Amino acid sequence: MPFPTRPTAKFAGMKNLMQSVPVLITWDVDPTPEVTVENKKAALVRAASLLSDLRIAGTFFVHARIAPVLADEIRMLVANGHEIGCHGLTHGDEEEYSSMPESMQRSYLTEATAILRQTAERPIRSFRGPRVKTSAATQAILEELGYLCDGSVCSQRVDLVSSNLINPGWIAAPRLPYHPRRDNPFRRGGRRLWVIPVSAAVAPFISSLLYVAGTGFMKMLFRTLLCESRRTGKPIVYLIHPFEFAPFTEPRPAKELSWLRKIKTHGLSIRSRFYEKNHERRFAMNAELFRFMHSFADVRFMTVSRYVREVLAEPPGESEASCNR
Repeated sequence: MPFPTRPTAKFAGMKNLMQSVPVLITWDVDPTPEVTVENKKAALVRAASLLSDLRIAGTFFVHARIAPVLADEIRMLVANGHEIGCHGLTHGDEEEYSSMPESMQRSYLTEATAILRQTAERPIRSFRGPRVKTSAATQAILEELGYLCDGSVCSQRVDLVSSNLINPGWIAAPRLPYHPRRDNPFRRGGRRLWVIPVSAAVAPFISSLLYVAGTGFMKMLFRTLLCESRRTGKPIVYLIHPFEFAPFTEPRPAKELSWLRKIKTHGLSIRSRFYEKNHERRFAMNAELFRFMHSFADVRFMTVSRYVREVLAEPPGESEASCNR
């Protein structure tokens, strides 16, 4: 596998300091129109309960338009030690951070950050783009707004059906967290912002693969990633959606897109035919996987921003003094 054979100096020092493997459980709170509001609220409570049972702190990337609707649940998550991150403003078809005009990105991100900060009553420091998309312009705006990190890269993931299809930037992106270049979000460079990649070993460490491949395969994938992390200090980042724990009771609205635009934006819909569709079974599969990860003595669960602060030892700068102003 294309893993680095040795850690960089910074990560070698971090590994010796930590003597543990950081695991970041990240949740993308998408619009999911097929799920009722009440079921969305219940799913968030259920996700929080699962994390609480295992003493896991997670990061919930929330798209801002839904935040006021879920305000009580978001504040419950914050009170329980979880982090609220930004998952864009609308998560609509137009919100494509790999191709949106810069002025539109700035407008969306500024509004989204303000809404989320007001709802969570905390600064918003972590970002993941809708459909896991980003760009150099996106990262420049995130820096201006005081963000610590962008979680919109999945290094060395090869995917033939997702909304990113075969992303050449992902294939060549560093596996370890990195500061990106000012003109390329997938290369190391001089930005202050950190990129914290979603874990992959060709196959991505995400819940949708769990629903296709099963818990046995995902446990094996976790062991592979754990061996790498013990060697390099790389965090293990898992991506899941809380509304996967809710029944789909409303019909999905038709997409007003051409077939080519639909594939470029959402990928090939055929992949959904292979997923485990029972929400109770999905919950049980994730609970089993989380317990398995928790069983390793050297695993330490963290939120994304806590990982940046404590493990990468990134001190707050001037941009954070007025974070999300």
